[in-house]
Amino acid sequence: MENYVNIMLDRGFKAVFGQKQVAIDFINATLEGERQVRDLIYLDKEILPESIDQRTVIFDCLCEDVDGTKFILEMQNCPQRYFFNRGFYYICRMISRQGQIGSDWKYELLPVYGIYLLNFSLPELHSWRTDVVLANAATGETFGELKLKQVYISFELFNLRKEECVTSLEKLVFILKNMNIFDMAPFKEENEAFRRILDAANVNAMTPHERDVYDELLKRYRDWRCTTEYAIEQAEEKGLAKGMEQGLAKGKAEEQREIAANFKKQGIGIDTIALCTGLPIEEIERL
Repeated sequence: MENYVNIMLDRGFKAVFGQKQVAIDFINATLEGERQVRDLIYLDKEILPESIDQRTVIFDCLCEDVDGTKFILEMQNCPQRYFFNRGFYYICRMISRQGQIGSDWKYELLPVYGIYLLNFSLPELHSWRTDVVLANAATGETFGELKLKQVYISFELFNLRKEECVTSLEKLVFILKNMNIFDMAPFKEENEAFRRILDAANVNAMTPHERDVYDELLKRYRDWRCTTEYAIEQAEEKGLAKGMEQGLAKGKAEEQREIAANFKKQGIGIDTIALCTGLPIEEIERL
């Protein structure tokens, strides 16, 4: 029986980062030496379109420091073709919302930070933490005053053992990645921040209803993981893994359709093809 939530689940993520001080601890550890958050206000996670042709944006967690600086916390379980673009779009929407009507506004902008926890790696990621800012291409220095920053944290690339974790962020990421398999509570007696995050993640603190909902979501998550792993094994057995990887990496719709068509010829199920290529089932059926 697991003692702590799986952070990959929506309910697990919200149980942890829905605790204000836990969110503050994690943001401060991520931005240590750059800025420190004193207090947070949780904001409405749904950002309505500013024009008829825009999309509604729904964040996992959106909060604001006392000075108005915004923080986006997101958990992404599986890779998406346009994930980096989506993360940048999210931040830009929060920047554009600061615009004011009238000639008195002098383009004063407050910083927006996006912190993304990823349960995968991508070719663009070369270490477990990747920071993205606007920078001078010649010098590599931040261009002007920092107004937006993205921090990508890949659990798949984070391979530190407990005894190798030194910084607060390393210890918090170790906890987040592994806490659903903990028998003991590492670092809990070392620091209040570690105690808070483990207390927030303790499944025994849930109400009976919350636990029932969480257990059902956990079952679905495990089923999804098994289905995904089986789909990859099938592709490898049929010698199609290379083509699938190339199509996913290039992200071109036409190549995805060619891969899907080859999958169909090999007798692979439509649901599995959709899972591997990201194409809609209706489109696969027309191939």
